[in-house]
Amino acid sequence: MKLKYLKYTTEELIDNKHFRAWILHGKKQEKWKEYTNQFPEFEEKVQRARKIILFLHENGTNSQSATVHELWNEIQQYNKNINRRKQFIRFGGYLKYAAVVVFALFLAGVGYHVLRNDDSIYHFSENSATQGGNDAKLVLSNGQHIALRKNESSIRVDNTDDAIKIDNDSVINMAQLDAHNNGQGLNEVTIPYGKKSYIELTDGTKVWLNAGSKFAFPTRFTGKKRLVYLTGEAYFEVKHNDKQPFEVSVEGIIVKDIGTRFNISAYDSDENIETVLLDGEVSLKKAEGIDLLNKEIVMMPGHKASFDKTNKAFKVVPEPNADQYITWIHGWYQFSGQRIDDVFKRLERYYNVKFIYRRPFPSSELIAGKLDLKDSLNQVLTTISDIVPIDYRISGNQVIVNQKVNELNPRN
Repeated sequence: MKLKYLKYTTEELIDNKHFRAWILHGKKQEKWKEYTNQFPEFEEKVQRARKIILFLHENGTNSQSATVHELWNEIQQYNKNINRRKQFIRFGGYLKYAAVVVFALFLAGVGYHVLRNDDSIYHFSENSATQGGNDAKLVLSNGQHIALRKNESSIRVDNTDDAIKIDNDSVINMAQLDAHNNGQGLNEVTIPYGKKSYIELTDGTKVWLNAGSKFAFPTRFTGKKRLVYLTGEAYFEVKHNDKQPFEVSVEGIIVKDIGTRFNISAYDSDENIETVLLDGEVSLKKAEGIDLLNKEIVMMPGHKASFDKTNKAFKVVPEPNADQYITWIHGWYQFSGQRIDDVFKRLERYYNVKFIYRRPFPSSELIAGKLDLKDSLNQVLTTISDIVPIDYRISGNQVIVNQKVNELNPRN
């Protein structure tokens, strides 16, 4: 990454197409992140530019505010049609105006949280999906990589011994991490398909990570809240603290503990983010956009909240079988009223395989049952074939599935 960016103003960063491509589309994410880590003094400028770009982009495409909408369109149009020197001259004025717009909204009470939601955005260092036969991995905040070789690893942040322990073995002294990053860095756990992990955080909160998940957490919780980041699926038993609430930032939403046991499923490939509450209370809120306009939803036990990623909307419904959503932490899977392809999707993650369908299954057909995930894949599929009329064949890491011929043609 070029050193010239260190001298860029906020306006010049916003004007830079490579910077905007990173903020809006995640392009060259690793290089930008490495650059900001190498030059911490550059981070403040990056965050200011990010706020304005995201605000203008969201309100330019979603808001009915003509002023912001037109401003964003004009910026986009100048970027396409004017050479860079002229563009910068014209852009400077517009970007200064953009900053004024943002600040005016801030003062008016309409957009004061445009500047608040920085911490809802987190870029994991592992970009690729966690599918594959590799070991799970712990990346410490000082950059050290540690392989988690067990199928069900355990990580404990132990305040008593001042150490992070893996499977009860001391890994690193926490004071060394604090000295390296002033206690502000995050540790990341990446769990590939076919594996799981258990984590006990420094505050006593317990987290179970399912296959294909990524989780970021600080060594110590400082400040007014305990914030962690998740993609994939995790079950939380939160150690409640009124003075320092526990928050999980998931793609597009913030889940806040109010004394709680809950499960979150938020895989990149899924259309919805699901939160199932077993005990206590949680509040849910969209993380993006103007915080004042984002309505907070409080969930009660025995309910499931689904957040539609496309429509950016919540739907909360009663869930009488809430306990079945966490049976995976005990090594089995219970389901009722579920589509067969959803069941197969879960099995893909548990067994690190890919299901291939010769023809789609009826989407309206719902099934119920219980699977022991300690059994082999072949045993599990035999159990399923007793519930659903299927034929299957395992070939390497692929499972080819068909509906039984006599079911497709009853006359035969």
